[in-house]
Amino acid sequence: MRMNRLIGSLLAVCIVLAVVPAWAWHHEGHQRLARVAIASLPADVPAFLREAGAVAANVSVDPDLVRAPTLPQIRDAEGPDHYIDLEILQGRPLPPLRSQYIRMIGELDVVPAHAGFVPYAVAEWTQRLTMALAEYRHWPDDPAIQMKVKIYAGLLTHYSSDLVQPLHTTIHHDGRAVEGRSPHSGIHSKVDDLLYRFTDEQVALPESTKLEVYDDVFAAAVGELMKSHALVDRTYELEKQLPGVKEDVPLTPEVKAFALDRARHGVRFTASLIYTAWVKSEAIKMPAWFKR
Repeated sequence: MRMNRLIGSLLAVCIVLAVVPAWAWHHEGHQRLARVAIASLPADVPAFLREAGAVAANVSVDPDLVRAPTLPQIRDAEGPDHYIDLEILQGRPLPPLRSQYIRMIGELDVVPAHAGFVPYAVAEWTQRLTMALAEYRHWPDDPAIQMKVKIYAGLLTHYSSDLVQPLHTTIHHDGRAVEGRSPHSGIHSKVDDLLYRFTDEQVALPESTKLEVYDDVFAAAVGELMKSHALVDRTYELEKQLPGVKEDVPLTPEVKAFALDRARHGVRFTASLIYTAWVKSEAIKMPAWFKR
């Protein structure tokens, strides 16, 4: 009996380890996408936010930084917000609320943390930023509110950038999964490593690019998620062309095109989320009890 319990416990640990993916885009990639997204904001966004690239880039790494084994509670809570394994959903549409999604996953007899929450994290952080910007509209000279806006924007950039990495949308997050378990082939880190090879200027959007103002932020996140997931097979087609982590070799034209496409998608999506938060913040009224 004790041996059976021990084996069961070990299997449970293996399943958890197999489900949790690696860090996306590595810290250099996250910082780059954060800086460029902030720099892409239009002139009607307040100057303090358009000039917040350094703060946003600094903060953009925090969601990975806190996932340290020595911080077990935050690691457990934070980890699933970085990915979603769409195959686990068996074709079911994503409901708009995290609580509804958790109930749906429970009906599939899947532990919610194993399925992941990234589109919900994107929508929720966009809404936090929207409220912070509404505060700014009421108290534009408050430096604490301005700093809060910069921090929230930086944190949002992390999850939106994770979502455009195709291997953050699939059970095949680090090698083709067999019986639900990804073999940790190393492809995930190789893809994450691609963005450090570019400059900010290379991933910047054309000046003619117009940002979106999303009517429904969650629907926009799901739409971008599906575009990313559609590239899982393409990612594996390129596997043999991917250089090793920090390997100093030129990218093939195919890999370079793939990486730049994902980077620019991430920049435009992230900048559009931040711009949406600014536009929608105008309609938010502070509750009567709230004073600064």
